[in-house]
Amino acid sequence: MNNIEFIKKFLESDKDEKVIIDQVSDEIGTFYENIVCHFCNIENIKIERNQDLESTEIESLFKEKKLKLFYSKNISIIKSILERNFKAIIFSDYKIYKSYKSKMQLISGYDYQKDMRYFIKNVLNIGNLEILDFCINNPQLSFSEISKYLVNSDGYVKETNVNKKNNFILDIRKELNVLKRQKGATKSIYEILKKEVNYKKFNFLVY
Repeated sequence: MNNIEFIKKFLESDKDEKVIIDQVSDEIGTFYENIVCHFCNIENIKIERNQDLESTEIESLFKEKKLKLFYSKNISIIKSILERNFKAIIFSDYKIYKSYKSKMQLISGYDYQKDMRYFIKNVLNIGNLEILDFCINNPQLSFSEISKYLVNSDGYVKETNVNKKNNFILDIRKELNVLKRQKGATKSIYEILKKEVNYKKFNFLVY
């Protein structure tokens, strides 16, 4: 089973399981986080980005499906997460990946190109080679570019001003990820999301 299908089945399951992803880089990590969000939207799963393990013990009265995302390279924190009764995905590094490789199912970000091809071709049913090439070379921008393609597939033109857009969107994504990991940052997250949406709208108008 490839990584994309594994993530899909993992999220469909009601079991309180854990998955560790060696994200390799922020850019590749963004791609896998977007994959997780894609399937969570389909399965109506609420994503919680939370570093406070104590609050994870509180049960929901509505029994809604939840997924907790953690971002850590600390072996003690990760060990504590793995001992808790909830479904979670942990974004970490190769050192953690190597430590748990023989103990549980893990995902290596080094396979992202293969996973990108499978997701675009087999999940989204997109056969456009230009968008596939762009997404492989710019994993952090893949979902932004896919959104542009889905809005106007007939008139799609591959992004050529990559460096400027790359830096801008990546900076926004990094800032957004930091805010999501903090408490009480709802307003700031909303403002960052508005900034990204406005930039994408402007980008679409160019074409």
